[in-house]
Amino acid sequence: MRKNFKLIICILVLTAVVSGCLFSCGGSDQLDHAGNIDNGGNNNAQDNQNIRDNEPEAEKITHDVPEMDFEGYEFRSVVRDGYGIYWRCVDVYAEEETGEPVNDAVFRRNRVLENHFNINITEIRQESVSTFAQRIIQAGSEDFDVLYPVIHETSNMIQRGLLVNLHEMPYINLDNSWWNNTANKSMTIGGKLYGAAGDITTMTKDATWVNLFNKDMARDFGLDDHYQVVKDGKWTLDVLHENSRNATRDLDGDGILTPEDQWGTIGQYECAYSLFAATGQFIANKDSEDFPVLVLNDDRAVSAVTRIVDMMTDNSAYINADDYYNQYENVWVEITTNAFASSRSLYLITNIEIVKNLRGMEANFGILPLPKLNESQAQYYSTMQYGNASVVSVPIMVSNKDRTGAILEAWAAESVDTVTRAYYDITLLGKYVRDDESEEMLDLIFSTHVIDLGMYFNWSGLQDFFVGFARRGQVDFTSQYERIEPRLITEIERTIDAVREYN
Repeated sequence: MRKNFKLIICILVLTAVVSGCLFSCGGSDQLDHAGNIDNGGNNNAQDNQNIRDNEPEAEKITHDVPEMDFEGYEFRSVVRDGYGIYWRCVDVYAEEETGEPVNDAVFRRNRVLENHFNINITEIRQESVSTFAQRIIQAGSEDFDVLYPVIHETSNMIQRGLLVNLHEMPYINLDNSWWNNTANKSMTIGGKLYGAAGDITTMTKDATWVNLFNKDMARDFGLDDHYQVVKDGKWTLDVLHENSRNATRDLDGDGILTPEDQWGTIGQYECAYSLFAATGQFIANKDSEDFPVLVLNDDRAVSAVTRIVDMMTDNSAYINADDYYNQYENVWVEITTNAFASSRSLYLITNIEIVKNLRGMEANFGILPLPKLNESQAQYYSTMQYGNASVVSVPIMVSNKDRTGAILEAWAAESVDTVTRAYYDITLLGKYVRDDESEEMLDLIFSTHVIDLGMYFNWSGLQDFFVGFARRGQVDFTSQYERIEPRLITEIERTIDAVREYN
């Protein structure tokens, strides 16, 4: 945590001691219909929020986009509606202030933009952004200005020539700090970028994979300080696996491990790829022209997949929620969120979106990066759910690129002191994170994002390639790779041809 935060903490603690103030929270733990754990609040989270609300204001971010008069133009964004409370876009439009930090930050940011450009900001909510958008773009109808597809959807539209290269958009400067330069460079192909991440959207952070751990259980098991293990570079798959074995318990003594027992790690089959990415392995690298080159088939990749599958198929350490999909009304709540919140799992491999639903968890938990393959690995790597991480894109049929580019550049810049602060400092760190160390871990996680073009385009269903090993419990890597390699090469060549042809 920043040094001035620590000074403020000391002042607050001293004040509390002198005044004899006592804090308490009432109510019993309960899981609401949306899957949120709520026990009336968490003292640690509330204290963190109070501290951050009193933090001195940082220097305000400014942009150089001039004031323009677009004569009341309705600027329309197509956004994801999600399902229930999950993966619902909340960072583009707000009808009014409600007291919820992100919502109110969005509302205030939008008023600034509307005054700056004399526009009205609206949104079009769709279950699938690309399904809705492709039909309209191909018809040449200018029914919206920008869209926020998930990464997998972006790749489909790129190959159909439906999106604008953002490097050619007037006013947009992707080198500015309000754009995620690392992520955006990894998403370019042939030097062209069709979907950008940055302060303009929070969904990329929401979709980031993390490794949660129950601090109380870790203490009871006498495990080493997890944060120090990470800092020492010793947080590896072997450590995760060994700790998971030691934590698994047959609670009812029936000799069969079920979701109602205690587990070392809870995850899903999709974790096979997220753990693979955490080892620093790539499906595709880039050549000198910034085009993808297949690099999946090497000895370290085979070793990584073998080690991952070994852990994910160890029934004395790891439980896959997918195996019980048809046995529960909401398997993601009952086997993942609920079990972890009830201290029936030492670890939960999940994403930031789920962390936000653990605010009222009684036991203390911390946030870690996904583990390295071994200690010799130079650094940690983090990735995201490509089917949930959103980016901002511009459809090819937009006629006034000056207007769209100017608004998007100002939009991203104005989000830094409003939406990003409300999301990260006030909400994520202030309400949901339990300790200073988790903030340090989040900084590490977000600074080590990797986006693999192989998963970005999901050629030949590469996600299923990794999931398949875990489902079968067999790493027949060579035969499976040889089966898909010709198709992979063909699809990569088609993608390269499409990018060269369009824009």
